[in-house]
Amino acid sequence: MALEDNHNHFCIYCGAKLVPNQHYCSQCGKEIYHDPEPETVNIPSKYEPEVLRIEKEYNSKQAKAKELVDKLFDPSHISYQKFTAAIKKSNGLFDNQLSVARKMLELDNGNNPVIEKELKNKIQTLETFVDKMEDLINELVIQLSSNEDDDEDINNLFSEMDDLIDSVKDY
Repeated sequence: MALEDNHNHFCIYCGAKLVPNQHYCSQCGKEIYHDPEPETVNIPSKYEPEVLRIEKEYNSKQAKAKELVDKLFDPSHISYQKFTAAIKKSNGLFDNQLSVARKMLELDNGNNPVIEKELKNKIQTLETFVDKMEDLINELVIQLSSNEDDDEDINNLFSEMDDLIDSVKDY
């Protein structure tokens, strides 16, 4: 035997029969009380800590790279301008990819394999930026310690960074 819930099916002011989810009485116009909707709890993505770690690591490395460029080159020197432009370009693209990753994190509820796959790809892209910034730092440290006019390694690094930037643009 099923019991029917009669709670809130009649207006408490005039007794008129109410339609489910009705907000105002059709007879007297008074507002109908409804139990509040349960709050939805936003569960953070399991990838959020990893994205935050990558962001902190990248910011640290790009600051170190900028510091090394400032130490190695005079601001009027063309190498200074090239390195600074490359770092700024990399920062802009990293920030763009990071913004997309954050939006994906908001959508990730742990039950959508497509979002999870795309998040993994985005994390891999962000890690590539970190790796390339580390390569730049290593080249700058070598340049700082050698003081030789060996520009081939630096030009190769610029080429690799440009390739990375172009591949992200295509993505």
